[in-house]
Amino acid sequence: MALHLQISWDIKASQPRWGRINEELRECLTGYSWVKPLTTTYIVQIPSLEHRQAIREKIIEVCRSNKKEVNVLISPAMQGGQYSGWLPQDLWPKVQKRTGGVQ
Repeated sequence: MALHLQISWDIKASQPRWGRINEELRECLTGYSWVKPLTTTYIVQIPSLEHRQAIREKIIEVCRSNKKEVNVLISPAMQGGQYSGWLPQDLWPKVQKRTGGVQ
């Protein structure tokens, strides 16, 4: 079963700077399968713990270059699990694809 992690961020800047920082953060996820169930919350499928560390390092670089404008929270790598909440029904299969969980 694949591993996954959850990443969320808050950006304290107005447009167009908000959009630029958001794009820099999203670029840290390039090459990974992810779903975005909330505005800036991502569930990212990773093949190993080393990939979590690599993503984390890239995200921290973005945070350092935008000091006081970004807060980020990265979960531990997880296997399986069962997310629950209130989302559009078409998002649940996308979450399950990344987590291996059941709604």
